[in-house]
Amino acid sequence: MARVPRSITVLSNHSVHKIWRGHNKEWNLGQAEDKLKYLEFLNDDFDKNNSKVGGDLQALCLMSNHTHEIFHIQSQQKFSNHMRRHHGRYGMYFNKKNSRSGKVAEDRPKTTLIEDESHEIKAVLYIHANPIRANITKDARNYEWSTHSLYAFGKKADWMKHIKLPNWYLKLGKTNAERQKNYRKLFARYLKEFGRFKQPFLLKLFLGNEHWVKDHQQKVSRWRISKATSD
Repeated sequence: MARVPRSITVLSNHSVHKIWRGHNKEWNLGQAEDKLKYLEFLNDDFDKNNSKVGGDLQALCLMSNHTHEIFHIQSQQKFSNHMRRHHGRYGMYFNKKNSRSGKVAEDRPKTTLIEDESHEIKAVLYIHANPIRANITKDARNYEWSTHSLYAFGKKADWMKHIKLPNWYLKLGKTNAERQKNYRKLFARYLKEFGRFKQPFLLKLFLGNEHWVKDHQQKVSRWRISKATSD
């Protein structure tokens, strides 16, 4: 099946949940030095010119064979160019380091378009719970490759310098301490209800209310029909 065009799943003034997975689910980020290099290249792109990235990085969690990132998009084209630069550099690094050639990722990054803040909250909670679901840790605060510690405790590692906390998070309280406390409550509630189980709907092309998702799915269907008749 043909790839859905990026312009459908990345829209300005919306957030996206981006996933980048290793080829054949290989451990493309298996070592700490690999994760640091991935973050170095990511931050390099922001350092050179923030506006060229095309979006604000709001949350992140790196696993051994895939990444989770939440971006709020300002420019679809600039964001696509950013992903191309970032993953191109990392792919060259990984192949050189391991004396290999060929694909590092299974495909281009997957982007899930998010309707609104309420659904973005679900996506952030989901990615911060990932190390717990994977049985890497029992407490998300102990996983160093995630922005959970920033949201929940205000601990900002050096690699988090370009993280921009979303508006919904800022609304959780009048002070940093109050926001962190309320976020911890949200996270604890999420884990208790369903955070330890995979939620496939969070990984589809669209994340939102039923009618909103249906409208966007119909747009994809129309595009596929149009492409099939024009081929």
